[in-house]
Amino acid sequence: MKTCEQWRVFEFTLNGPKSGNPFTDVKLFATFSHNNYAIRVRGFYDGNGVYKVRYMPESTGTWKVKTESNVPELTEKSEYFECVPATENNHGPVRVSGQTHFSYADGTPYLPFGTTAYAWCFQSPERQEKTLQTLKENKFNKIRMLIFPKSYSYNTAQPKVYPYVGKPKKVSAVFDDTTWMVKPEEIGFDFSRFVPEYFQHLERQIKALDELGVQADLILFHPYDSWGFARMGKKFDQLYLQYVIARFASLKNVWWALANEYDLLAAAGQKPLEAWDFIGQTVQAEDPSNHLTSIHNFYDPPRHKDTTKNWYDHSKPWITHLSIQTDNLFLVPKWLEQYNKPVVVDECRYEGNIEFGWGDNTATGMMDSFYRVVLRGGYATHGETYIDKPNTKRSIWWAHGGVLYGESQKRINYFKQLLEDNDFTYVVPIATEGPHWELAAGSSPDKKHILVYFGENQPEFEIFDFLPDKASYSAELIDTWNMHAEHFTEKIDNQHYFHLSRKNYQALLLTKN
Repeated sequence: MKTCEQWRVFEFTLNGPKSGNPFTDVKLFATFSHNNYAIRVRGFYDGNGVYKVRYMPESTGTWKVKTESNVPELTEKSEYFECVPATENNHGPVRVSGQTHFSYADGTPYLPFGTTAYAWCFQSPERQEKTLQTLKENKFNKIRMLIFPKSYSYNTAQPKVYPYVGKPKKVSAVFDDTTWMVKPEEIGFDFSRFVPEYFQHLERQIKALDELGVQADLILFHPYDSWGFARMGKKFDQLYLQYVIARFASLKNVWWALANEYDLLAAAGQKPLEAWDFIGQTVQAEDPSNHLTSIHNFYDPPRHKDTTKNWYDHSKPWITHLSIQTDNLFLVPKWLEQYNKPVVVDECRYEGNIEFGWGDNTATGMMDSFYRVVLRGGYATHGETYIDKPNTKRSIWWAHGGVLYGESQKRINYFKQLLEDNDFTYVVPIATEGPHWELAAGSSPDKKHILVYFGENQPEFEIFDFLPDKASYSAELIDTWNMHAEHFTEKIDNQHYFHLSRKNYQALLLTKN
């Protein structure tokens, strides 16, 4: 009998027809059953007459898989396999825990510290290897990445392989309101025929990320498109979702992002706003493993007052957590209270020197965003956009991956280690409204440690009146930029002032006496 480790991929492979269009003509499902549990899973065509059905078993013991198909040679095929316990480094997929936090399926805490390299999988093999090496050398444990290629400033090269059979043609910016589809005569690709090699490569790289302990936050759609992939229409959007979910949902480190900047697709004439409910419902229905799912905005309500009506309703059941673009980091507690779901600020500007406001933040600014978001109960994502000259051929991490030229990642690594060393399996935010509105503060779940971040604020005299009554703390003074901690001589409570040297980017790590 075959074996499969808990939370790994069990793959049932069959040979079937090559004629016609196997992606649309052939229907293949399999039921996976264990004790009194059974689930029906969609299969997919992997080219060269090979069909596969995949599933990620979550319970140990004996499982049975049995197929059903409209093709005789694929139907009523069955097999048994034994799901064996997970090994030491396999904690399963990440799930929401305690309403607003995350943990792995086995209960191990997960504190996401993300980064963004949208098109890293479409670069040269050497650059892709550098990307994986850079991730290995840092503490990022989530990466935002695209399934479709991207066409945008500093990222204009054509991919070597396309996801569909065909070749590029210039597409119109106008879609039909009923089908969401570009005009047929403008389609350069056959959206009913996938190129398996394209998705096999993505699959290998998702698995390579898993080996590093990195979650792959897969962006299903995006507006930066010159091929028509954002304008395929409802019918082919659904076919695409069924295909990629059938291929990737058995990989334990997958997250689904319905879109990068979903509202910009409507503004760009690619998808109407009402498309996203259908897309979210389809993902929820197709994924047998219930991976984390989000949707990412372009318009920031505090900055774009006239676009608040386009703000997605994150309370919908297929949305597991918020993925937000904003630089107003004071809103994190509001969203936590409003939606009672984890809040990930996946774009709070990037460290870099390009001409766009979202990509010219300083290293201190990027670091500062992490402290302010995380200590307010959310999670943050890093990005870097340094160029050596306009129209540079050097890789830009945010687009191509490769190597990091900035300085913020070192301080972000230090911050994550500081939290891990002091039992911050997640952060319990501490409200600092009133006279301390400018601070960010949070405690470890056991209340033993509290981290208070000052940022650019430089009080010489301070009193932490937000601390619990009758509690006394010893402290370490943290220089977050220079990544240095030293003993703080004064005891701290909520009744007495203490003295600080005036300096940028300080924090106090309090330990309860």
